[in-house]
Amino acid sequence: MRANNSDRSPTVNLNRNGFTIFELLIVIIIIGLVIAVAVPASKPLIENIRLVTTANAIKHKLYMAKTRALGDPLVHCGVVFDTTNKPNTVQAFLDNGIPVGNNMYDPLKDHVFMTPYVLPTTIKMQISGTVNPNVVIFRGDGSAKIPGLTLTITNGQNKSKRITVLPSTGRIKLF
Repeated sequence: MRANNSDRSPTVNLNRNGFTIFELLIVIIIIGLVIAVAVPASKPLIENIRLVTTANAIKHKLYMAKTRALGDPLVHCGVVFDTTNKPNTVQAFLDNGIPVGNNMYDPLKDHVFMTPYVLPTTIKMQISGTVNPNVVIFRGDGSAKIPGLTLTITNGQNKSKRITVLPSTGRIKLF
């Protein structure tokens, strides 16, 4: 005897579309735990990125001042490092002092030709090796009017970068 179609019970469709609230909560908890572990571990990485970025920005200021000085042999260009104010700043300027090329930065007479770079608060800089420890002046031939400069930039993790400027050639080197 054959079963009649009317004797069968209706079929239930077990295909579901979407997630339950419980599944979503588990995923959110897992993501929260991963973030809680990853954020503190990324702080040294961020500090190192700030250090490298700052060193490259200062090197860029030095190159721009040197390039500007090479463009006109009668114009001397410099970079002043302000280590007294917090945060520290670095800015390039045209040395218009009296006499011209007086190897000093005078905010009333010298023209700042680039936007000053403000260092992040966690970065410190220390300058050594110059007569006027806050200024580097480049001549029209590219040489620097200093006996030599070493700039050390340090982050909060005690990692550092050094920038040197050689007087005879004005060569700028980042270590």
